[in-house]
Amino acid sequence: MNKLFYRIFLFYTIISCKSETKKLTDIDGNQYSIAKYGETFWMTENLKVRRDINGNDINYFFPDNDSGNVQLYGLLYDFETACKVCPQGWRLPNNADWEQLFNFSKDNVAGNYKDKQFWEGEINSNNSGFSIRPSGIGNNKEHPNNFGENTLFWSDSKEEEHFIWTYILEKGKTKIRKASQHPTYAFSIRCIK
Repeated sequence: MNKLFYRIFLFYTIISCKSETKKLTDIDGNQYSIAKYGETFWMTENLKVRRDINGNDINYFFPDNDSGNVQLYGLLYDFETACKVCPQGWRLPNNADWEQLFNFSKDNVAGNYKDKQFWEGEINSNNSGFSIRPSGIGNNKEHPNNFGENTLFWSDSKEEEHFIWTYILEKGKTKIRKASQHPTYAFSIRCIK
């Protein structure tokens, strides 16, 4: 009888631990899938929170200037906002985090990270389960928003005093690019723990 009880207890403990590591909830109640890559947990969806971790309203942009795109593509944030919106206990990834995830030491193939249903005209595997969608960029209409063409993710690493590193996936490109950007532009966010 004790062995049976122990097995049932162990089974439910394992199941409850696994379910805790598959979802993350932000301050607005949005839930995100997460996955472990190496020793780090990553969100596998773009952030879509509309308040910072203290409950204050924040600045954000809708992908393609359309609020209907938020559920599928998340929101776009300037760098200052990006630094204060990850859920409690989570943070913005730095360059080392991104480069370890994308395995920059080898031939990083963007198709392993692109959600195969959202990059029109491409064959992508999304083998990683990271599910990147082409959310484009947010800005004050100074430049095209490139919705459906690319996605940029903020890093927490600065190139120099006024520019921040980003990681870019582009339509038709198999390489993941790294480039510095002005902090007033708005890009996607994935948080890590």
